[in-house]
Amino acid sequence: MEFRLASAGDLPQVMGLWDYCFEKKEDPFFQWYFREYCLQHNKVVGGFDEEGRLRNMLHLNPYQVLLRGRVAEMPYIVGVATDPAARGHHLTEGLLDAAFALLRARHVAFALLMPIYAGIYQPYGFAFCYKKHAYDLPLADLRVPAPVGEVRLERSARLDRHLLEDVYADSAARYNGLAVRTDFQWDKLLTTHSLEHVQTALACEEGRPTGYMLYKILDDRTFFVQELLASTADARLALLRFSRAHLSAADRFVWQAPADDVTYLHFPDASRSGSVKPAMMARCLDVVQALADYEAPPSCPDLDLTLAVQDPQIGANNRLLSLSVRRGQLLLRDGEDETPDVLMDIGVFTQLCFGACEAERLEAAGLLHTVDPTATAALAALFPPCVNYINEDY
Repeated sequence: MEFRLASAGDLPQVMGLWDYCFEKKEDPFFQWYFREYCLQHNKVVGGFDEEGRLRNMLHLNPYQVLLRGRVAEMPYIVGVATDPAARGHHLTEGLLDAAFALLRARHVAFALLMPIYAGIYQPYGFAFCYKKHAYDLPLADLRVPAPVGEVRLERSARLDRHLLEDVYADSAARYNGLAVRTDFQWDKLLTTHSLEHVQTALACEEGRPTGYMLYKILDDRTFFVQELLASTADARLALLRFSRAHLSAADRFVWQAPADDVTYLHFPDASRSGSVKPAMMARCLDVVQALADYEAPPSCPDLDLTLAVQDPQIGANNRLLSLSVRRGQLLLRDGEDETPDVLMDIGVFTQLCFGACEAERLEAAGLLHTVDPTATAALAALFPPCVNYINEDY
């Protein structure tokens, strides 16, 4: 097997495998993706057999992500597929090895992935770093109070990023791990949503947008919220009440809300409150690069800590690293001759960098091991928890 970047000459095979595993060739998204995007704006890594046949593939779609206030290049791995004739031959490891080597050569520290089944990717170092609050309830039970102030609602089948981007930008102050939506990313997102007949509801207060909802009504009469963000409580309430106003067209309400959403506090029936579930996974590709890019939080005291990171797939990540914080400055050096204070695998290291879970909880779960409580406290100070949110499909 040869694992390499796909070229334009490989595109028919890439399209054929996508057609077999995902959307069909006649699907509008398929046509847009392979006409306007694939191999023009992203890269495809493929495994090719001795006869040049594509056996498996993954697509590396470029993104920038706000990670603890800093913009980081962070590709989103999508379209992971294996030809059924090649399944059972353990080709995934070689495919990921090739992708990881490509990204490390570009000094990329992390990659994202939305799993269909997490168990496929956990052995390769991916760990859940995002959660969402999943609502799925009868639309009639979506009962929230009216806004206190005046909110004007507008509905449109036309998706205009200029009406949405300020509200989205406000979310950057509340959430970690948010994708940076450049003009190109907005156009890509709204183009694909238009193909899927997504509509917009816009909430305005005092003449400016303060919230929006991207939604569609599915054939099974589900009111499906693609994205709902609001800068004010009144805007959020107005958009939710707008959803319930579709009782003649829909029976159920489905929304993957940010993990910190508390809309359920309005519900009289606790059984409708939904649940917080793991969503997006991430993986650190380069521990040294990740720490070199990391800034100690302002509240972090001076500390010294030696980490031992274990990574069964990327050998260069298996190392001892000594960290020191002095007056808010994080200093990094090789800790080869030192005794580790903390032992963790690459998935846990990734979760700490993202603030996906507190050090104390990871230790309590047996996912990291420290020599004494002071090491746990130092980790907690250096990697405080965050509320993470991302909502990108491709």
